[in-house]
Amino acid sequence: MKRKLLIAVPLLCLVAFAAWMVRPKREWQGVAFVSERAAPVLSGIAQVRQQMGVLHYGERVEVLSKRNEYAKVRTASGAIGWVEARQLMEPALWQRSIKLLEQVRNMPVQARGRTKVSTNLRVLPGRTEPRLYQFARNVPVEIVGRSVADWVQATDEKDSGNEPQETKKEDWFLIRGVATRPPGETSSRAAETTTTTEPGDQTVPIAGWVIARFIELDLPDPVREGVASANIRPGAWFELNRVQDPSGDKPQYLVAATRGPEGHVCDFTALRVYTWYAKKDRYETAFIENNLCGQLPIRLSKGPKDEPEFRFRVMDGNKEERVYRLMQTVVRRIREPGEAGGKRVAAKRAKPGSR
Repeated sequence: MKRKLLIAVPLLCLVAFAAWMVRPKREWQGVAFVSERAAPVLSGIAQVRQQMGVLHYGERVEVLSKRNEYAKVRTASGAIGWVEARQLMEPALWQRSIKLLEQVRNMPVQARGRTKVSTNLRVLPGRTEPRLYQFARNVPVEIVGRSVADWVQATDEKDSGNEPQETKKEDWFLIRGVATRPPGETSSRAAETTTTTEPGDQTVPIAGWVIARFIELDLPDPVREGVASANIRPGAWFELNRVQDPSGDKPQYLVAATRGPEGHVCDFTALRVYTWYAKKDRYETAFIENNLCGQLPIRLSKGPKDEPEFRFRVMDGNKEERVYRLMQTVVRRIREPGEAGGKRVAAKRAKPGSR
């Protein structure tokens, strides 16, 4: 009997040790947030499995364990299943996304546009920065800022812009948009924006950085034609005011643009103002200023007689603020109290019909 015990006890210990070694390991445990529009919840990670449900952007889950490329989660309703780990955002990154949204919430819109392709939203400019979300094609966004980052091909993002790899720098836009959820789903943040992508969708505000050339700006026809003939790349545009015309009120526009390749240190290097020339029933380039190094945002305001004004800072050591006023079809630079008056103003009024 003692001989059998001497054999059985070590054997049982060996079996227990082996079971402990091959147990499912918990690589990390805590909470996470869904970073996709739709993340399927699976019954398992084997080839034969069923879809138990779908999680949506911003939903909070409890992470029970990780295995390979999947995470075992418990949803808010108590259901347990598996989702792809890449579709989850850790709490620290989620908090960064909330902080970024708060930072841009009240920033003035510089332009509006739509995604040309599926576009990754990142927490900072750069393809290797953490991803917050992925927009589908043709999703409306609001542009509130610009930056530059080194061009690096990321594994989760194929560049459909056909840009040569020799490009050292590329432009990025800071945008506001919405992450959408199917009708009837609840969201973890209240919706505030009006750029809903589909009728009936519940929308969740979201902000971050996207590659600028993946965004198609929604330019009015006069602006589109003007920048094309001037061979400049628009980065911001604004409606300054409207003037009366027998055919209906006509808007007048301000455009901030850049000439040349991406990666310029300046947010914009040129300004154009397009005004309505009623006698010839067409738009004219009423104002041109080149050789700028302007910084976004451009802010609109009103002058003492309700004339449109716009202001921005130049990217020099003094960060000088410039103010311009549109008086009918003439744009003049306005000097603030205390500003030196001896500086030469490089801006000029364009000849009718010039671009």
